[in-house]
Amino acid sequence: MPKRFEMKKMRVLLDSDSLKSDSAERLLHYNDNELFEFVSLGNSEKHTVAGLNLETENSVTNISIDKSTDYLHGYKSSTWFGYNTLDIQAVAKHLDIKYGDLILVYIFKALTETGKDQKTILVTERKKLLNPLHWKKESFPSVPPHSILSPDEAIIFVDLHCKKYNEFFTAPNFTANKGLWYLYSMKTKLTAYQPAWSTVVFDKEITPDKDNLLKMTASLGDRITDMLIAIDEIGTSYYTNVNNDTQSEIIYHFNYWIMLFTGVLDSLAWISKYRYQIEFEQFERIGLRTSRQKDFTKLLFEQNPKLKDFLSKNSSVIKLMYDPRDLVIHRARLSGLRFDNQNENFYLNMVRIPESFFEQIVSLSKEKGDVLATWGHYKSNGEYFLEPYRFVQKATAVLIEFTNKYLELLDFAEYRKINLQLVEQLSKDSKSESQNKFSQDLDRFSKYKLGY
Repeated sequence: MPKRFEMKKMRVLLDSDSLKSDSAERLLHYNDNELFEFVSLGNSEKHTVAGLNLETENSVTNISIDKSTDYLHGYKSSTWFGYNTLDIQAVAKHLDIKYGDLILVYIFKALTETGKDQKTILVTERKKLLNPLHWKKESFPSVPPHSILSPDEAIIFVDLHCKKYNEFFTAPNFTANKGLWYLYSMKTKLTAYQPAWSTVVFDKEITPDKDNLLKMTASLGDRITDMLIAIDEIGTSYYTNVNNDTQSEIIYHFNYWIMLFTGVLDSLAWISKYRYQIEFEQFERIGLRTSRQKDFTKLLFEQNPKLKDFLSKNSSVIKLMYDPRDLVIHRARLSGLRFDNQNENFYLNMVRIPESFFEQIVSLSKEKGDVLATWGHYKSNGEYFLEPYRFVQKATAVLIEFTNKYLELLDFAEYRKINLQLVEQLSKDSKSESQNKFSQDLDRFSKYKLGY
């Protein structure tokens, strides 16, 4: 892990005039700190504004940044600009990009070239600046990979940067240790988990198999948490470089994520078994795949008929990762490659996937994959590929949505209707000082956290 003294804080250039989204608002709540600083390229009442000093009407001599009033992180700097504004106007017309938009990239380029030891990103919501097809055009200023970002991507990028230095921000000026950060992340996403967990913990007579039900419910939370950690590990390599080392790291964590995905579904099946006290001793056939585990699911549907329709409607989610899991566990490690596509202007670590897996992603995502899709799948010359980082973000969100609904259908609230002592215990726990503090921490995390 990099040390603080080995790094120079990241500079986040803000196209403040364009930043209107919820993700932008979340980012703008933060202030300069030891790991990153903000510089606005537009109007801003909160952050330092970069000044363009004019020699003539068409000549900008330098870019000045004055943070001297900040007694903690203060400095003044002046960077040579070196571009004629008339030339930029001509390029803007040639590229069909507004001059006021394109000059932001030239400012960004100037600041990047003079501070090569400092990572710099530009955060904007201007669509043409975010379009990688524009970056490949001959006249567009060359910029480093992953440096012009939307607010949605920037909050993840900044978060991963901080985590590299073991700082886990839960809100501006608030941090947590790694375990607590991911616990918050899991609980704010898997919102149906805590009510189920509390019921299992406090109901002393919930089922003769309470210990097993408790273990399986804990396992569900742990697996979702580990998936979130794996996503960030994949993301760190995704944003680092495209090489053999990052490729190997991505595949390593992707393999683990695949097993966690199916493990979540298996946990739900086992929770269901103990929730309804289903007598079924063929443990290897306990699961939610109605075609392969029909003996178990038949018994499950007898206890809760609502689950039959739910599983049928979500069969594409359930089937998605079992074949890749069987491939990874029983046959071969995923095969990686560095994929350079000049037409779509991407250069990425990717993995080869079977056509059957590709088609399942198409079915779930509704994206054909003939261009690089938001789910990361891509078809080229009769072969099928996947960019893991895009995929795990999308697929995990779908799995969490599925899991929330499944836990709701298990209806652990039923126990509160028949056990008044449980209701009293849950009420007492919710009013405890420690629980109040934890709830406040979760609320703050949900409102202000960066990252996935």
